Amino acid sequence: MKYRIRIEPAGVEIECDAGQSLLDAALAQGYFPHHSCRRGECGACRVQLLSGEVGYAPGRRPDGAAALAADECLSCQAVPRSDVAIRAPEVLAEPGRRVVQASARVLEVERVCHDVAVVRLQLPASAGFQFKAGQYADVILRDGSRRSYSMANPPNADGLIEWHVRAMPGGRFSPHVYERLKPRDLLRVEGPFGAFGLAESEAPVVLLASGTGFAPIAAMLRSQADALARRGAVLYWGGRRLEDLYAREEAEHWAQRHPGCRFVPVLSDPAPGWHGRTGFVHEAVVADIPDLAGHEVYACGNPLMVDAARTVYCQDHGLPPARFHSDAFVTRCEPREAAQAA
Repeated sequence: MKYRIRIEPAGVEIECDAGQSLLDAALAQGYFPHHSCRRGECGACRVQLLSGEVGYAPGRRPDGAAALAADECLSCQAVPRSDVAIRAPEVLAEPGRRVVQASARVLEVERVCHDVAVVRLQLPASAGFQFKAGQYADVILRDGSRRSYSMANPPNADGLIEWHVRAMPGGRFSPHVYERLKPRDLLRVEGPFGAFGLAESEAPVVLLASGTGFAPIAAMLRSQADALARRGAVLYWGGRRLEDLYAREEAEHWAQRHPGCRFVPVLSDPAPGWHGRTGFVHEAVVADIPDLAGHEVYACGNPLMVDAARTVYCQDHGLPPARFHSDAFVTRCEPREAAQAA
């Protein structure tokens, strides 16, 4: 059975299989509603339900769903029970980049600090994998479960992607990357996904990252440096110790090369002798910029940090909610039974 999904105000109509999420149906047909984790945890895919009925697959009701308004749903988890209309103003009337699934060959694995590896992959150029700075791709494991990693390199037409992978204790994929992945290995990759990226605006920019949340920011620094410099941008990057800021030299060089741009490293548990900023990275921003009303914020990394930043900036420091852009990293991922069944 198939249902019709209408996306307003663009007036786009797509088909959605019974049991398929609204988001997966849109992505498969080249439309990109806002989303991030695709697991019902970050809230980025919240949309207004204009008409029709949706539900959630067994065992897939998203965390915090009770907090949704009566006319809202999380598109990454909601499945149609009838024809549906939703409001997603960011969706364009014409489809964009298509989602590609292909085998990627490992070119290089560079261990850049005690728990982060930079992985460079080559997808076949014929696969047509094209992404925007800020997007991510999934690696598909043998049991169908997935892990998501943002591209850190500039967009290109050659199928080259770079991931920054932190080895998570007890993880099923990241320890393998850090300890055993080697050149010429093959990985099954699907993407691009995500609506995170630099918006067209003249507002000054705050880039906020924790840990490997630097990866999508790196893609912006490497491909949109001129736009960031023109608007005025400051990067706040937080970690426990200085070695956690594994690409700090690149961030420093970016700031030095572009007048009007700054890089502010923030450490929460610094070693003796550190004379820079300390504490929570999102708090350093408002210590420097107490009035965020005229800014745009792009926050990436730990979801607790991203949520805290959104709440504090929008409630207490004047940032319009529409100018807070986020890509929250979620470290837990279960097999996607519902998606496989569909």
